Amino acid sequence: MRDEAAAAKAKADWRRVQELYRQFKQIIDDPEQTNEPPLHLMGSLAESLGRVLAYYDGVELDFVRHFLAICSEIENAGGAEVERFRRFYRDDRLERLDAYNPRGAGRRRPKPFEAVVETCRRLRDLNEVRDALSSLPTGGILGGSVSYGRFFNTCGVTTSSKSSDTDLLLVLADYGDLRKVIDALTKVPGLATTSLDSLRQRLPTFELLRKSREHCILSHKLKFWDPEPECFLSRCQIPSHYLLSLHVVSQIDFDFIILKDMPVLEEDNSGSFARYVADYRDTEPTRKDNQRSFSGIDFTMELKPCSVEDGFVSEVAVCHISGGRFYPGLHQNLILPQFEIRWDLPSRKLYLPVLAFRWKILERLHEERRLRPFEIQTISLSHTRSALFAPHITLRADRE
Repeated sequence: MRDEAAAAKAKADWRRVQELYRQFKQIIDDPEQTNEPPLHLMGSLAESLGRVLAYYDGVELDFVRHFLAICSEIENAGGAEVERFRRFYRDDRLERLDAYNPRGAGRRRPKPFEAVVETCRRLRDLNEVRDALSSLPTGGILGGSVSYGRFFNTCGVTTSSKSSDTDLLLVLADYGDLRKVIDALTKVPGLATTSLDSLRQRLPTFELLRKSREHCILSHKLKFWDPEPECFLSRCQIPSHYLLSLHVVSQIDFDFIILKDMPVLEEDNSGSFARYVADYRDTEPTRKDNQRSFSGIDFTMELKPCSVEDGFVSEVAVCHISGGRFYPGLHQNLILPQFEIRWDLPSRKLYLPVLAFRWKILERLHEERRLRPFEIQTISLSHTRSALFAPHITLRADRE
């Protein structure tokens, strides 16, 4: 264990992580402490872990092993690696706190080591997806908790809650490449072949739907590490399965979603604006189409999914403007707030179009602030999951 900790410190600067984790330990070791560790502390730990991760590009599981050694050294924990891994992953000291063990229907916050393990596993698997598709004209944008809640809000499986999905917006040069994409993904370790088979089976229906709709995209949940579990987690008696929520769009539909044809985000002559895309999903939507303005005000639309062969299709709002407020939709929220391009199309880079989209959003925000100068309005508040952002992500999203 000491050798592993020494190897960690020789590879990267762990000092800030060490001190923040030590502070966290001192707080939760107090049996009289009934309040959760300060959100700012946990956010600072998550931000610091993200900085150290930069030293471990392509070797994310080495990062997990080194963080385990750092924790073990601070906690003066001995024993086999499997035992220490399980102890810190489950961290029973936090079970008395509502944030980590909600008594009601609230969302559970992951334990610090759990968040590191689950974040790194998903980033590693995402890199495998990227590498498998390297010979094909694709681009990938990461959304969801692995982006906005990295090392802070990425959960594993428990008896009372499901694991965090990985949300990926996969941009194709053309939908005609979909079969090649599926074939390439069969090489990704841990990705269930049954998921890929069901995705392949849905392609004929998707092709028919596209003929009757100007803009139609494909969504599918792919299973990772199910039914075959990840070996090391299995030895630690920790479930390893999670879902990759794949949102497949062509380059044309991506431009439609990021409003490339609109230099300025503004209402039409009717005083409003709305844009929709047909979404062919493998599962029936279980909630309404929730959107949120820069002021955090919700707007809910009915999805009205229609059952079709091997799935459901519904008209989903890309965005809309109503009452002088701009509301980004589900797929724009996959891009916001991080605009995290994980890999790029070889023929036409995504970076500049995404940057132009960000500037449009900012200009619209400035316009709405002029209309309501006393409201608090930010980019982060327009995201339906803003309450789950790591604190430093909120600050970064709102930096103009």
